[in-house]
Amino acid sequence: MTALIVLFTTAIIALFAGLTKNRGLLQPIALIGSLLALGATVNDLLGGGPANWNDMYPRMFLFDQYALAFGGVTILATSLIIALSGWGFRNLNETLGDNYGLILFSLTGALVMFSFTNLTMLFLGIEILSIPLYVLAGSRRDDPSGNEAALKYFLMGAFATGILLFGMALVYGATASFDLQAIARAIEAGPAQSGMLNVGILLMVIGLSFKVSAVPFHFWAPDVYQGSPNLVTAFMATVVKTAGFAAFYRLFSMAFPGAESFWSIPVAVVAGLTMTVANLTAIFQTDFKRMMAYSSISHAGYLLLAILAIGTEGSDQALLFYTLTYSLATICAFGAYMVVAEQNGDGSFSAFNGLGSKQPLLAAVLVISMLSLAGIPPMAGFFGKYFLFVAAFEKYPWLVVLAVINSAISIYYYFKIIIAMYFSREENAYSAHLPAGVRWAVLVGLILMALLTVVPGSVYALI
Repeated sequence: MTALIVLFTTAIIALFAGLTKNRGLLQPIALIGSLLALGATVNDLLGGGPANWNDMYPRMFLFDQYALAFGGVTILATSLIIALSGWGFRNLNETLGDNYGLILFSLTGALVMFSFTNLTMLFLGIEILSIPLYVLAGSRRDDPSGNEAALKYFLMGAFATGILLFGMALVYGATASFDLQAIARAIEAGPAQSGMLNVGILLMVIGLSFKVSAVPFHFWAPDVYQGSPNLVTAFMATVVKTAGFAAFYRLFSMAFPGAESFWSIPVAVVAGLTMTVANLTAIFQTDFKRMMAYSSISHAGYLLLAILAIGTEGSDQALLFYTLTYSLATICAFGAYMVVAEQNGDGSFSAFNGLGSKQPLLAAVLVISMLSLAGIPPMAGFFGKYFLFVAAFEKYPWLVVLAVINSAISIYYYFKIIIAMYFSREENAYSAHLPAGVRWAVLVGLILMALLTVVPGSVYALI
């Protein structure tokens, strides 16, 4: 709760600071606010919180270790994105304060999605997260692709929210409560699951699948990711996806464990389709952002294994570790891509030709990020997949085997970037100047990924 208040206050300050002429203070304000929120979260996570917020709001929120740990992941990811924003937002003038404020407002929605114990707060968290993103996706008002991305994101988001609300209404009709624990008790006490409850759960699965871009509800993601500004795409692919899956896990582990025999089958089918369709489609992409969009969709398929592993020891910890490693690798990759693509005016794989000799640091960042996303040992992403697959293997061995096969397929398109950087004779022109914010952000990301590689079990102690 402390972090939520800090972030909300910082967002308000950023909005008003954007009205002044001294806009150079906006990035430090946003970064200091996010780091203060991260410090408050770590303090609460380690048991040093100044107040017991759970006693004040016992019916709507639960700021437990789970909520605090995932809050720390998203605040850390947002801090790295803000560090990259000195370059990414360099062309913004009057709207710079708005962009920082909207990012921080969206992050507060993510924190609500980690801590809800009532379906009403889940809905509010999703809307607080999503509405600023509709604006951010179309923040480049003179860019037709950005306008298209914003419109598609808004329409698909509204459609998914309607389905989710309809599902909530049916669940309420079957259990007479919005409280997660009361819903779980009603399901356990019932002699048999009602048709109304089953349809409600299925609609909620569909609504949340839209939010996390799982197949077959993924068709909006590639166009939205490609048309949005680079930093906004990085935010969507990391913070928004982490928030969606953490809320997905919390909802189904607290409210619907008694109905697992019903919802596990459609979720397993969606998981298998998601990882397979996304990886096969990513093979044919030639644009980096579009490839990363399908990569993000494929990782949604892997993350659905954590939902299916509910009730298995370590499933929540595996979800936390995976989202952390995935977020760090994705942000580092977008940081490097942002500099290369914007300096060359080319977002295709050919833009990376010869990068290994021209910009060794950026090339190393991309190599480590691609290897981690592919799950190549000993990268942090390998341990993320290993923990997740082990947690799910007890219940769904066939799905884990399919996930391993898809991980092998993903190596092909991730290595396209590495081959272009080091084995292509054609070289593009690169600026010798690497922005300081980009340099420090990617270095911090690399250090954190190295620490997760050395001591991967340390994250498990957080939940």
